[in-house]
Amino acid sequence: MFNRLAGGLWLVLFVLLILIPVTSFAELTETEVSESLTCYACPGEPLNIDRCSGGNQMRAAISSMLSEGKSKQQILDYFVAQFGDSILTTVPKKGFNLVAYLGPIVGLLVGIPVALLIIRRWGSANRQATNDETTSETLTLDDETKKQIETELSKLDEED
Repeated sequence: MFNRLAGGLWLVLFVLLILIPVTSFAELTETEVSESLTCYACPGEPLNIDRCSGGNQMRAAISSMLSEGKSKQQILDYFVAQFGDSILTTVPKKGFNLVAYLGPIVGLLVGIPVALLIIRRWGSANRQATNDETTSETLTLDDETKKQIETELSKLDEED
């Protein structure tokens, strides 16, 4: 019984070790941080691609902060304090910036039912208009058409 319990504990321990992300043990690199930042001298250009002198200064600052043992979030906070949220490659999910994330979802949740309602109304209006035209044409055309057909047939008979 004890052997089974010990074996089960070893199995659970082994699975937990496999499931723990390896990145938590890996050291943070300059590339990982620079992927989250844009160059202050070349707005809109990611720092990991940029090769201007401003980008070089930022990469040097990142390297020195990494050597001090700072985390990625601490480094990003440092640059945001200096240059504002526009230095980040992604918009932070807080405050008014939530509109960028929630706007499309709300638009779809409202827009799809409205579009379906409009399409349904157009379809029913078109069917109703077609039915109205058909009945009015058959009622008015019956008497007039009969007279016209008779006259045209009599003309055809006369021509033969």
